[in-house]
Amino acid sequence: MTGVVTTIGEKCRRCYQCVRNCPAKAIKVQDGQAKVLTERCIGCGNCIRVCSQGAKRVESAALPTTREMIAAGEHVVACLAPSFPAALRAVRPRQVVTAARRLGFSEVMEVAVGAELVGRAYRKLIQDSDSQGPIITSPCPALVSYVEKYLPELIRSLAPIVSPMIALGRLVKGRLRPDAKVVFIGPCVAKKAEARDPSVVGAVDAVLTFKEFTDWLEEAGVDVAALPDGEFDGPTPEVGRIFPVSGGLLRTAALSSDILDNEIVVTEGVDRTTELLHSLGKNGSEARFYDLLFCEGCIKGPFSAERGDAVALKQVVANYTRAERGRYPAAPLESYDDLDLSRGFSDVHIPEPQPTEEEIRAILRQTSKLTPQDELNCGACGYASCRDKAIAVYNGLAEAEMCLPYLIEKLEETVAELNTSRRELLETEEQLIQSEKLASMGQLAAGVAHEINNPLGTVLIYTHMLLKELPQGDPRRDDLQMITREAERCRKIVTGLLDFSRQSKPRDQLTDVNALLSDSIALVAKQESFAKVRVRAGLDPDLPATLLDADQMKQAFINILQNAGEAMPESGELTVSTGLSDDGRNIIARFADTGCGIPEESLERIFHPFFTTKQIGKGTGLGLAIVYGIVKMHRGGISVDSKVGAGSTFTITLPVQEPRGGEQG
Repeated sequence: MTGVVTTIGEKCRRCYQCVRNCPAKAIKVQDGQAKVLTERCIGCGNCIRVCSQGAKRVESAALPTTREMIAAGEHVVACLAPSFPAALRAVRPRQVVTAARRLGFSEVMEVAVGAELVGRAYRKLIQDSDSQGPIITSPCPALVSYVEKYLPELIRSLAPIVSPMIALGRLVKGRLRPDAKVVFIGPCVAKKAEARDPSVVGAVDAVLTFKEFTDWLEEAGVDVAALPDGEFDGPTPEVGRIFPVSGGLLRTAALSSDILDNEIVVTEGVDRTTELLHSLGKNGSEARFYDLLFCEGCIKGPFSAERGDAVALKQVVANYTRAERGRYPAAPLESYDDLDLSRGFSDVHIPEPQPTEEEIRAILRQTSKLTPQDELNCGACGYASCRDKAIAVYNGLAEAEMCLPYLIEKLEETVAELNTSRRELLETEEQLIQSEKLASMGQLAAGVAHEINNPLGTVLIYTHMLLKELPQGDPRRDDLQMITREAERCRKIVTGLLDFSRQSKPRDQLTDVNALLSDSIALVAKQESFAKVRVRAGLDPDLPATLLDADQMKQAFINILQNAGEAMPESGELTVSTGLSDDGRNIIARFADTGCGIPEESLERIFHPFFTTKQIGKGTGLGLAIVYGIVKMHRGGISVDSKVGAGSTFTITLPVQEPRGGEQG
């Protein structure tokens, strides 16, 4: 019973629905694809039923085989499963008979006849059995395969009786038409494998699902609804038509199923049936007879052409059974009591190696499950618990990465890393743009500064000469002094332009940043702007020396200190501190003042050339641009955090660099 279901790789989308719903755990996930392991598959069709992507393919050799037999002139008998009225309820049951003949079938029979033969065999088995052990019904090939592969200890409890499909096949070939070819048409996938089982092989030549049958009708252009009713061939059944509903075997075999009588247990559905089977294997049972089906009756098989609730489908079958009962006299089946309806079973148990506890823990660690609390047992992978999945990974049935919480965690980490990379790229891009702006402005500034400096010098010389010639008290002296002040201011701007345009690389030498800051503080402390400012220094005594251009960096420090002083004209406090970054690779210098602060809308442009927040005539807008350029030339960074009315904090970050080859600069 192998090779019935396979996976269509290009359609599989890692939803693991088939893994979750496979009672035999016959799905192996490899490279993200859910592959059906034919040696483990029991053909229940659950994976087909739950796969929303249509990624499961059912063996389809039966259809061309059937066509070839008909084309070759063989006497081919179509055997319709008892569930066909529910599967094809859009048309009248006997219209289906006519439709099958239009496809070329020589005869059309009801498998319900085989069901009645099987029912008689079960009644005799129970009446003649003196065994104290339980009897498990065997018409469901998926259930039989499950027991053979996973619960071989229950093989002795399986009723050694064939299914209705095999029973009718043996009746046709053994008594009614020995030269005939038998084709079963029904809702079950496992029937395809059952027909090849060594214990029953030869009774049925091909198995078609209802879907294959209806697809064939559509392809052949047969409009079933427009056809007249036809008549079945072969013996006429009576109650066997009720066989496909839950408890149908008991009704067919005329056995009581009183719920107060613990001798008989009726159960249907994969979960309930497998749970009961495992309980029987471990604990035994008080009941004597178990009527079990993997589906909710054959009317809910994976390839029922019509999908509906079980109650409605049962009603369709029951109505058909009542309508047909008595329409024709039922065939006397006593003449077939000597027909061989026996079968055997094989122990094809698949051993499953069990890993050690340490091996399980090692597999769990692959998905960050380090403690029992990390084992969420969410079932998203298709296994009931994280440990079950770990065992499946050990046996090669699953991949460690199938864990959804782990994948979500990794995805979140990846998204965070991408966001960090994106942010760093944006910052780098912004820095490059700023550097290009500074370079362009620097070239322009250098040219302008040199052109303006000479006439400014001339203006100042002649102004001073005129001031010397004019006596004190001359009203024209005020005008000349104003010219002098404005010219001096222009010269300061020109000096700033020349500093800003400086393109020379830093002349690095091993420098004590603390000492450099102390010198800078001492220089500005004597300025008028610091008359009411208290300066506090918190310099890290363990700060290492680093390679930098002391003159340029001193200029940068002084510019920031002067800005801080000017931001606190009435009074305030300036705190200068140094320290190392957490990784020890960078020196951090902070300048925190309690001044007026910088408006939020100005922060993005604070380092742009000629941008200033000071009053007109009080600043050139070049000081911080020069600082920015010097810091960037030292492969460092500068940032500002400010709040209006609370003050500003400028932070300079410089890489710790040591001399190469023992050079000290």
